[in-house]
Amino acid sequence: MNIGIIGYGKMGKEIFSLFFDKLPDANFRIYDIAPSEKNTADVLKTLGKSLKRKKITEEQYESKKDSFLFTDSISDMKDCDIVIEAIFEDVKVKQDTFRQLAETVSENCLLLTNTSTLKISDVFEGIPHRERCFGLHFFYPVKLSGYVELNILPDSSPEAVSKAKALVEAGGKRPVVLEGCYHIYLNQLLSCMVGHAIIMKEMAGVSVKEMNKALAPLFSLAPPFDILDSVGVGLMGKSPENFNIPRCRQLQDKCYEVLQKWTAEGCPQGPLAFLDHMAENEADTGNSCENAEIDMMAYLLNETVNTLEDYSGDKEVLFEAVCDTLGLAEKASYYYNEFGADALFSALDKYKEATGFTSYDHKDKTVWDGYLG
Repeated sequence: MNIGIIGYGKMGKEIFSLFFDKLPDANFRIYDIAPSEKNTADVLKTLGKSLKRKKITEEQYESKKDSFLFTDSISDMKDCDIVIEAIFEDVKVKQDTFRQLAETVSENCLLLTNTSTLKISDVFEGIPHRERCFGLHFFYPVKLSGYVELNILPDSSPEAVSKAKALVEAGGKRPVVLEGCYHIYLNQLLSCMVGHAIIMKEMAGVSVKEMNKALAPLFSLAPPFDILDSVGVGLMGKSPENFNIPRCRQLQDKCYEVLQKWTAEGCPQGPLAFLDHMAENEADTGNSCENAEIDMMAYLLNETVNTLEDYSGDKEVLFEAVCDTLGLAEKASYYYNEFGADALFSALDKYKEATGFTSYDHKDKTVWDGYLG
């Protein structure tokens, strides 16, 4: 199999590394505007360390050292079976890249975008043989997430989707197939979680630091504002115009509105800057956050149940992917039983009354029991 990677930034490097490690017989072409000898040297150095530590054999080393090429020419992608694009989030640049690829590769080559914010159909506008075009969204860091989103289009063929699934599984991940307004759903979920945390912060009259600390016990990896800090206000604060789940839109708009406000007030847009900025510019209030855990869990469980009710694919895989993405400290069913349906519904009703947002509308207990009981 010949695999092309377009872009060798943070995501491109991680995607290449995943498949380079997992697919011993694959060949790789990595396109970068300014491919450097350093990239090649770094990969060879890593291979050398693996050989020295006896993670690979001499024969494997010899094979793998000749199995990749860094290039600044799209024409070097001509023999690829699959091309994964992982360049920056500019729809025009992505469109131009895929037009060049479509003129270069065979009509059977899968063309996949790793976009996390753009409308998938727009990325492939005007590309022939649309049956082989869709989204393949990895989470960062790639090696720590167990799931990859396949954001398929109406024209995506079953054969192309199966081929992409097989690639994801060969990389040791589980594919989650998403369609329509549920494209890039796991990113939408994180955006909504941050939006809900913002509303919780405002209603409690506390600082970001205080709310984040109150929510931390729910998460084994990172509470909501840590996720925002990691992603960056600039990226998470992009317009949600391409996120189209009707019940989520008000919450996404709220998140966008507040992140734009914080940016205008001087908050840096890059990653790992938000929490430091807020700590310097926002005083703790000492107000109570005693209901923070149940209020957050009420929203997360509600969104999960609503999504599973809508989803026509493998509900078990999607449920596991949601929990994996959120990084909850316990299973979702634990929190349902711990807090109880009545208290969780009461929390949702409180936020519905305060905001009017449809995100807080909930199914009845029998539906929740079916997924969480």
